[in-house]
Amino acid sequence: MYKVAILGYRHQAEFHHAPAFAKHPDCEIVAVCDVVEERARAGAGKYGVAAYLDADEMLENEEIDIVDIPVGEQYRFELVMKCLKLDKHIYTEKPLAGEDGQYRIKLSDIPRARAMIDEWRKHDVQFGICFCNHGGLNVRWAKEFIRNHAAEYGELKVVQGRCAQGPWNHTIDLFRYFGGEVAEVFAYHDGSDQWASKVVAAKFDNGAIGTLMTCSSLPLEYEIKWIAENGQVIIEDIAGTARARRSDSNEYLYFNDQGSLGASGFLTLFDEHIAEFVESIRDGKPFEADGWAGLRHMEIDGAIGESILTGKPVKVERYMPEMGRTIFSKM
Repeated sequence: MYKVAILGYRHQAEFHHAPAFAKHPDCEIVAVCDVVEERARAGAGKYGVAAYLDADEMLENEEIDIVDIPVGEQYRFELVMKCLKLDKHIYTEKPLAGEDGQYRIKLSDIPRARAMIDEWRKHDVQFGICFCNHGGLNVRWAKEFIRNHAAEYGELKVVQGRCAQGPWNHTIDLFRYFGGEVAEVFAYHDGSDQWASKVVAAKFDNGAIGTLMTCSSLPLEYEIKWIAENGQVIIEDIAGTARARRSDSNEYLYFNDQGSLGASGFLTLFDEHIAEFVESIRDGKPFEADGWAGLRHMEIDGAIGESILTGKPVKVERYMPEMGRTIFSKM
């Protein structure tokens, strides 16, 4: 049984992370900590465990295997580093850092993310990032379909990602996951302080190209198109549909044609993703959305931010590029 501590009991912890850990048969929540006493006591009361206002006190007093750290990106670095140094498995949110907020990532944020990776590599623990759309059945179907039909569908040509502002970080992650490592980006934004609407052109290491777009007026959704020589695979909506079609056919193969699975389907993303994280600890196997995925996301988004600021194309500089490659980078 893995003993789990919740470090930061805001919305993400209360409604997404903690319930998923609590229902996992191999996990037990043993403590809740938050700097706001009301939140700490609310979480502790829900799970019948001790409430803490100080992370050091909780880490010293409690026997803990996994620390869930769904705090804001401005506060993530210190807490992640503290827990890594204590050999705790960590599950946290994304982006790994962001002094100006999660939608304005800059190159100056990346050293903190790399420092987390350096510390993580010193310890035999799992470092999971909440790119929870990997837990979606539509995304899982698309992954498996592409693996099984790579030869039939041929060489990747284009990847397109489109989303509302909320899933921006997730869409960058899936864009990279399905396209491979990103080599260069060129970006425009709408002039808003938070860069709420952005368009990005990208080149991949493997020769494919792609576009990423976010628009603040879109509903909470995303779409990924994986377009190869002989066909395409399309993922639509959070916890929604996916379909594939050969170029010489008018017939789509559907994972699900009923549209979005709704709120209950959305919450299952966290159940499935956190279950995979716990299983990776138990079985000693890699976790797809690990610290490397978190760093690669930061490197891409930082390059996008630099392109917005300079008006020029920016190469994506990868730290230890031989590490953490996507499955589809290796195909």
